Amino acid sequence: MDGAGGNGSSGSVMCQLVSAEGEQLGAALYLPHNVGPPQLQDIVNQLLHNEDKLPYAFYVGDEELSLQLGAFMQRNNATAEVTLRIVYQPQAVFRIRPVNRCSATIAGHTEAVLAVSFSPDGRCLASGSGDTTVRFWDLSTQTPLYTCKGHKNWVLCIAWSPDGKHLVSGSKSGELILWDPKTGNQLGAPLT
Repeated sequence: MDGAGGNGSSGSVMCQLVSAEGEQLGAALYLPHNVGPPQLQDIVNQLLHNEDKLPYAFYVGDEELSLQLGAFMQRNNATAEVTLRIVYQPQAVFRIRPVNRCSATIAGHTEAVLAVSFSPDGRCLASGSGDTTVRFWDLSTQTPLYTCKGHKNWVLCIAWSPDGKHLVSGSKSGELILWDPKTGNQLGAPLT
């Protein structure tokens, strides 16, 4: 089709919407120069009868169409006498479901839990609390393994060694303690 008629020269351009697979979406349309990606997205959703509005990206040749058609035509010195082939591609839709229930609660700390970290193998959880203790938990049984006492202030951070053989905890007073997760015992003297 050729857009050389009166509509082509009076602020509109003949466009053919094409899927990424090359299938034409309906007949070619005269679209005003002020149509941009948001309006093209509405048109594609209507032509495809999408109940939910899906996001699309639009391409002319290898270039993504991010401008209004008139600005795109002017920037690329394109003529309104040729049908503009616009390829539409669906974009990924991320839907996040809110967390609406707790799968498990493990009682143990007497104050707020301020830090948690899973072991590298995922079998154990370590937690640090305002009650100045570090606890190791068995995740398969959801029971405490060890309660480690040694800090004199809130335990604000904990971190596992990459091999899972050690855990270090840090308190509000700037004290670091190294723990053995297999026994729950403190390894060496605290570091400041």
